[in-house]
Amino acid sequence: MAEVKKRIRRTAEQRLADLEKKQAEILERQRTAIAKIEEAKKRLLQSPASHKEALEREKRFKRAAAVMAPDWDVRHYIAALEKALHEDAEGLKKRGEVLLEEHGKGRPGRRPRKAKR
Repeated sequence: MAEVKKRIRRTAEQRLADLEKKQAEILERQRTAIAKIEEAKKRLLQSPASHKEALEREKRFKRAAAVMAPDWDVRHYIAALEKALHEDAEGLKKRGEVLLEEHGKGRPGRRPRKAKR
């Protein structure tokens, strides 16, 4: 005669422990996926094209700052940034884009240097 296995009912503590274990496994998988995404973002930000764009934005900022406030130094900019933190960020971004377009361009008639190949 075959013995019939008797079903053992798990306690609430055992079920809770299993759920916590499952949650920990899911969180670990999520951390791994987020780390992969962060690494991909980091690689993209370090690409030569993005580096070149960042340098161009920095040059445009310096030109615009020199045109708009030629007698300011870094202390003035820090104080202006502190005041601007209390403003609407999206409105400041739009206004900044307009001002960069207006004041951040190089002098007309000059050719940009050719890129090294």
